[in-house]
Amino acid sequence: MSSPKRKSGQWMQQLDERILEHLAEDGWSTPAMIVEDRRFRDLQASEARVRERCRKLTERELVEPVHTEMYEITTWGLAYLRGDLDAAMLRRWQH
Repeated sequence: MSSPKRKSGQWMQQLDERILEHLAEDGWSTPAMIVEDRRFRDLQASEARVRERCRKLTERELVEPVHTEMYEITTWGLAYLRGDLDAAMLRRWQH
């Protein structure tokens, strides 16, 4: 079975996809827990870098914070992973 064709935005990085995949599998996680996942070793991602990308994914509403340093994937994030959402169309959330 082939994986879905994901539609990423220019703002996205490979690290973002791995974070979304991790959160889809684990339900929730922290940047410290994420960098311990074997999928992140080849990216040599630091905890600070993962935290920064989680914030970017939060701005686009693909993940949401559930507590300080704890994130979970949103319905939109899951739709992106299925190939049902074009991330280029997501506007940056301003608070």
